[in-house]
Amino acid sequence: ASAVLGALYALMENDLKRLLAFSTIENIGIVVIGLAVAVLAQGRGIALLATVALTAALVHTVNHGLFKAALFLAAGSVQAASGTRDLNRLGGLARVMPVTTAVFVLGAAAISGLPPLNGFTGEWLTFGALLAGASDLAFSPLVRSAILVAVGALALTAALAVATFVKAS
Repeated sequence: ASAVLGALYALMENDLKRLLAFSTIENIGIVVIGLAVAVLAQGRGIALLATVALTAALVHTVNHGLFKAALFLAAGSVQAASGTRDLNRLGGLARVMPVTTAVFVLGAAAISGLPPLNGFTGEWLTFGALLAGASDLAFSPLVRSAILVAVGALALTAALAVATFVKAS
């Protein structure tokens, strides 16, 4: 729920730094999904799935720290140069701030989970863990159904993230 809601709030936001903050809520939701699958798998004795899910959560956490730091630095540069964080008033900065633009676009692509960037790795591992959990008969049908709902939520979150950062770029 926090992944989808964070992505929705980020998409609706016009303040660049607030957009990035809501995006962090979204990414923490993705990390929690990985942790939840790890805990469920460990409880059922499915060590390999627990390891993959925990790895997904940790990889996504580290990657989020990297690309979010770059995005906030770029946002600070934009604010310092333009005097505003309002996306409706920003535009045409690529010509006068090419390095900041490159950093922001690279960070936006990474946070959107586009391959081959680091954000893709964490989300791909999370999807893999979810799909493996959904097909594992060690889980009850109710748990497998909940995992499938999480797959849909993660897919929706990824699509909303792309839309958010297309808007922000």
